[in-house]
Amino acid sequence: MRSKPYDMPPLTMLRAFEAASRRGAFNEAAAELNVTPGAVSHQVKALEKWLGLALFTRGHRAVTLTDDGERLFAVLSHSFRDIAAITASLRNQADAPKVEIATTTAVSSLWLTPRIISFWREFESIQINQQISDRLLQRPIHADLAIEYRLTPPREPEHTRLFGDELVPVCTPALAERLQDATLEDLAREPLINMDARNENWTTWAVWFDMMKYHGPIAPARRVNNYSIAIQLAQEGAGLALGWRKLTAPLLDQGKLVTLDDHSCAAPGAFYLIAANPAMPDATRTLYDWMRERHMS
Repeated sequence: MRSKPYDMPPLTMLRAFEAASRRGAFNEAAAELNVTPGAVSHQVKALEKWLGLALFTRGHRAVTLTDDGERLFAVLSHSFRDIAAITASLRNQADAPKVEIATTTAVSSLWLTPRIISFWREFESIQINQQISDRLLQRPIHADLAIEYRLTPPREPEHTRLFGDELVPVCTPALAERLQDATLEDLAREPLINMDARNENWTTWAVWFDMMKYHGPIAPARRVNNYSIAIQLAQEGAGLALGWRKLTAPLLDQGKLVTLDDHSCAAPGAFYLIAANPAMPDATRTLYDWMRERHMS
């Protein structure tokens, strides 16, 4: 026979004892538990038998805890309050309105997450879960909302253009100082950090150089599989990353990265906020409208 993980009496006994101790009478405990006074008395007697000691001194209309009963009640009441608090918290969490929003690692870490923190200052009860992937979003979108970089507007009827951006090489301050007078040909010889483009809308170094009208040789790129890694490598001095000026603004403001402003161009596409379903639940509509009103540019 498998041993019990806890050497303790049944919870029905403990529950009856706790209610009787708190109420000071079996009949009041019975009313709270929706049982008969006899049932409460039976459970308390069974608990006293299980422990081998008396927990109450019984009077005509009321009961009084013994010293042993006081000790047990102190522990039980504290434990029951803790259980009630955590279960209420979990139930409220389960009942809280939720919004699923899909986006890339770069948009999540550099742009979306700081704005979610601001959103929660106004709408703290709305839970937001992020679905992160650097692949092109599959249709239909398996989230309430999505933020996606696209060369053309999305086909979903409910969408908002959040912002366009500017593509510019970014690197450490030390490397930027060395390259302050660099030509495109010079940049093409530098170590370039490239994200493997699993998204056909993504702008690679090769595309960027073509947009900048440079068609000469380009050094082999150091390839990574997501943009956040590319930006981290650039901060560590591993080479040049292709920066989105608005996305990387926090790192630029902190001086962790520097732009090579002589070589920049407008990104060919824009970042869009997309609703998977025009008939949005209230929480989804709240987030959608908030982002549209606060962050369109």
